[in-house]
Amino acid sequence: MAHADAARDEAAFSMRVLRHLASRAGSSANLAVSPLSLHAALALLGAGARGATLDDIVAFLGPAGAHAHAALASHVALRVLADSGGLGPDSGGGGFGPNSCFFGFGSGLNSGGGAMVRFANSVWVDVDLRLNDAYSRVVTEHYRAQARPAPFRRNPEEARGQINKWVAAATAGRMNDVVSPGSINSATAAVVANALYFKCAWKHKFRSWDTRDGDFFLPATGGTAGVPFMSSAKVRVQFMSSSREQYVVRRSGYKVLRLPYAHGSDRNRFSMYIYLPDDRGGLPSMLHKLSSDPALLESSGTMAREVPLRRFQVPRFTVEHSTDATAMLRDLGLRLPFDAAAADFSDMMETAPDRRLFVSEVHHKCFVEVDEEGTEAFAATTFGCTATSAAPAREPEEFVADHPFMFLIKEDTSGVVVFAGQVVNPSLSPRYSMH
Repeated sequence: MAHADAARDEAAFSMRVLRHLASRAGSSANLAVSPLSLHAALALLGAGARGATLDDIVAFLGPAGAHAHAALASHVALRVLADSGGLGPDSGGGGFGPNSCFFGFGSGLNSGGGAMVRFANSVWVDVDLRLNDAYSRVVTEHYRAQARPAPFRRNPEEARGQINKWVAAATAGRMNDVVSPGSINSATAAVVANALYFKCAWKHKFRSWDTRDGDFFLPATGGTAGVPFMSSAKVRVQFMSSSREQYVVRRSGYKVLRLPYAHGSDRNRFSMYIYLPDDRGGLPSMLHKLSSDPALLESSGTMAREVPLRRFQVPRFTVEHSTDATAMLRDLGLRLPFDAAAADFSDMMETAPDRRLFVSEVHHKCFVEVDEEGTEAFAATTFGCTATSAAPAREPEEFVADHPFMFLIKEDTSGVVVFAGQVVNPSLSPRYSMH
């Protein structure tokens, strides 16, 4: 299927983004990002682009092509992350809006026993401007996006508040102020936004009484920091632990752990993948290897059976990351959408002949928390647009994540990477600071 090729591109995009952020943040930073949120917002943007601008966006997303990436974005919005909260868009479950999932919180499971997911797209346009009918129809029917008016020119702060309120609703009230003061001004013509919320219990929960403090090794100094581990543990951290057999494979230079989430009767299958380098300071080289050969990510997903482990420990962690993604996307090769003189988004909006729409700034925020019960994660991406004048491996004996590692949260059926990040020091984890 077309979207399967695009899903491989999205996984490769995930590694490019993560490696870029890691190279800029240094060796001591925890990171979290939602490649899927960025992909969805870029797809919405691409639906309104023409000519060389569209070609630039498509080439940036990967070789699968425009049709495949549009198909993936639509497949995610309409099937993979649709109605995963157990209530459909017309169920009247809450006041969030007609094109979203709504669900209750607490158990980490929806009514079908699977992940609680909220995935929402929107295009905000100034009240004095108008989206093209064809663009409005495409984003509504294929991407479940909401077209909304906003008083960008007349009252920028009110418009900013409306977008932030929408993001907060889409993330169950967990994320506020994704659009910071001053980001919206009277020249803003449109904002393309995506918001994503994920909460799910593990298929096999960790027992809290097995969690104990341990040592997590820090690569920069060779020292340790205290954090709580899910099993054993240098900084002191809490490690989660289990005597169950686990999905683990050994690759050249690293191991991969798959922790499946509960799915109940849902068709979607979510899992967390932890990539643990053999060397304590091996995270940068492993990121380079995986980003250079994204097929390694796909091969790591083939874990058909669980294996016994002599020792098994994974730290609890909470990671949040906020970035001005404008520079990141430019550095990774996306150029024309940011060019005020060359960008062509004439398929998106009806503007005066002497005015041209271009992307002026991109913001991305992400939060991931992992504990004995499961995972809660959420993210938001906004694109601000301004109108201006013109062979089988041997089984490992243990999996002890006591040094920096990479993680992915994937939907296994489609292969899309929903969240990605790295943990270099679990003791730095914030606690609900984005609330």
